[in-house]
Amino acid sequence: MEEKKSKEELTKVTIRLPKSKKKMLIKIVEKSSYNSISELVRAGIDKELNLQMYRDNLDFIIKELDKMIDLKLEPFIKSQRKINAKYLRTSAINTYLQGEVLYRLLGDDMHENFKQMLTNARKKANYYISHDTEGMNKRDLYDFYTIGELYRNE
Repeated sequence: MEEKKSKEELTKVTIRLPKSKKKMLIKIVEKSSYNSISELVRAGIDKELNLQMYRDNLDFIIKELDKMIDLKLEPFIKSQRKINAKYLRTSAINTYLQGEVLYRLLGDDMHENFKQMLTNARKKANYYISHDTEGMNKRDLYDFYTIGELYRNE
């Protein structure tokens, strides 16, 4: 069976095992599709070499899986950005409307205070909006969207 798979020349390797392990190998060969202990041992060595190869390439595999996950998440992230833009528009309309209501109900003094608060809030919002989030990594993007944390040391 093994000879059909590989035409590579086989070399002899001698190993020493406890008798109990040799008996275990014989029992495994009797119950399995292997024709000899040598075939079983070669299969075990092949499996171990494959495992080591996967361990050696684990970083590459993780990066490839990460790329695949990012591709799957990209439409969701884009939809969230659209929702965010719609929310910002609605928020701007509400802010303008609130200013108009304050002016009409409470007069110039409260309206001037509101305009000063709005100016300060606008500076923060402009900082938020003016940054290109397309090139940010995931951690920086998360930190960026928690904008209040950026201004805690004012």
